[in-house]
Amino acid sequence: MNSIFIASVSAACIFSGALVGLGLQRLLPGHHLSKETQDVVKLSAGTIATLTALVLGLLVSSAKSSFDTMNNGIVQSSAKIILLDRALARYGPETKLAREQLKRNVAGIIEIVWPNEKTGASALNAVESANGVELVQERLAELTPKSDVQRHVLAQANKFWPTLVKPAGY
Repeated sequence: MNSIFIASVSAACIFSGALVGLGLQRLLPGHHLSKETQDVVKLSAGTIATLTALVLGLLVSSAKSSFDTMNNGIVQSSAKIILLDRALARYGPETKLAREQLKRNVAGIIEIVWPNEKTGASALNAVESANGVELVQERLAELTPKSDVQRHVLAQANKFWPTLVKPAGY
């Protein structure tokens, strides 16, 4: 539904409610229109407004907390992917296939999370296209370091790897 349509319907309902209230005012007996009754109605309206504000505040707080958790998870995972790619680049040309597979996986995951257009493809197909995680892991397992530097770099890459399988916040 269009937001302008919803706003128009809401305004029409509020205006018609006010008109019905003005019409009913003439029909009500005098003791229902006394000062004490008006004070009770004002107190009740104030209580409802306060509770509504409280609920909306909690809703916004919950949404912000959820957003912050997801955002931190994405930022941390992105940093770890960059560090993993740099570690593989430092290892040497033997990691070319693993780096290419890692880039394809990241591109697939980005397409799942932020598609350019709604394709209507099932989520299962999209997840399967990005599930090359095992291939990158296999490529890392196939590497045999020839020097202490390569051994150190491979240990760094393996340190980042397990946290990339399930990013924080998901």
